[in-house]
Amino acid sequence: MNSTPIKTALIAIAAVIALQLVGGLLFMVSGTYNIAADEPHLKPVRWMLQAGRTRAIQMRSRGLHPPNLRDPSLLKRGLVLYRQNCQPCHGGPGTANEQIGRGIDPKPPPLLTASNKWDDSELFWIISHGLKLSGMPGFAPRLSETDLWGIVAFLRRVVLLSPAEYKRLTSAEDLGADDPLLNWPSNNDYGFAQLKAQGDAKRGLELLQSYGCISCHMVPGLAHQRSAGPPLTRFAERQYIAGSLVNVPSNAVAWITNPKQFKPQTLMPNLNVQPAEALHIAAYLYTSGSSDRLTALERNLQIAKESSTPKLN
Repeated sequence: MNSTPIKTALIAIAAVIALQLVGGLLFMVSGTYNIAADEPHLKPVRWMLQAGRTRAIQMRSRGLHPPNLRDPSLLKRGLVLYRQNCQPCHGGPGTANEQIGRGIDPKPPPLLTASNKWDDSELFWIISHGLKLSGMPGFAPRLSETDLWGIVAFLRRVVLLSPAEYKRLTSAEDLGADDPLLNWPSNNDYGFAQLKAQGDAKRGLELLQSYGCISCHMVPGLAHQRSAGPPLTRFAERQYIAGSLVNVPSNAVAWITNPKQFKPQTLMPNLNVQPAEALHIAAYLYTSGSSDRLTALERNLQIAKESSTPKLN
């Protein structure tokens, strides 16, 4: 068997790899690539860093076992530590990040949504060890393991806190471990089950037209729209409704049904939309944008519900 073609191919591959390494080295030595923190990475570089980061975190966080993240005392500890260590860069519900969190690339993501991309063990590893080339520090050298799990626990709870609730928690001097805002409501799924069982997106689109919503809002899937009110595009990805209600199905239905109950001065009129109709409208709006945020919230709620259910022997 003639091995010459194989050898030639291997030599060619090795030569290409060598040229790439030399070319990459010369490129870095030249100083052409802009490493300024106020300029974003090029898309190929960003993809490479993000892909490598994700796999490294997944691999190194294996085998970590979270404690009971629904423990109110752990949640309280996490609240305090989040306010001190995380909010300055990542912000909080209704709270922008501080100056220290600006001018960094990659920009510190809002943890209300970014935390949904990771499981509990992965979040614990990130908080413990930090991330190179990101500005994210590792807190393990100065926080205990319980402290670190407390931050993870609060990250799972904070996504269901409104700006008003978060402000009340972070400003309360006499906050107790039994504060109701720090407890997971075991019997409340925030309308997810009803949305799946009874929500009709097609009917919701019809109702958006019949109630004249397109006269003020840009509605996905409908043409000839005005934009006097905020656009309703990418609705599923939004953390809040009208800046005050956590964006979950039950709140969406309540807002559509009676917006002035929550904001008396809002320009959004009460149109006498019935709750069943509002559920259909919400079902349609949730088809706009990625469903990742809602999926992660629903998963967290299901885990909380299962952990609060007594196990039969």
